[in-house]
Amino acid sequence: MTFSAINFLMIHRVEIAGIFLILGIINYVSSVIYDKLAKRKFMTLCSLFVEKFGARPAEVLIYQDGGFFFSFMRDAFFIKALYFRENSFHTRGMNNEQIRFIKELPNHYTDWLRVKVRLSIIGIILLFMMLSVFYLPSLI
Repeated sequence: MTFSAINFLMIHRVEIAGIFLILGIINYVSSVIYDKLAKRKFMTLCSLFVEKFGARPAEVLIYQDGGFFFSFMRDAFFIKALYFRENSFHTRGMNNEQIRFIKELPNHYTDWLRVKVRLSIIGIILLFMMLSVFYLPSLI
């Protein structure tokens, strides 16, 4: 029997998937903790937005007290404005002046959003790696 990556995965797939599961749980816990720590930064960003435009966006108002599970939805307005262009598919229905305002804010007001997005992307990658290591070798 020759040694290959597929054979290694077949033999140790449960252990490797378990490692990815543990890393995913650590990522989730760190996301929850970071969300609690970033609550004050969210409130600062909202107050800047209210000073400029007179009210919070509707998306923020709907999900602002939803807890951790809705925190990404609460921040989605700011994340979309930060990452996507004006008049793009993702920012349709948003005011271009609001998008420009969020993009032009100093980094110390929006860095917490970037960290939150990166933690979410890492969590998704770990989930798919865990599932692919566990299920893919049995399909080959």
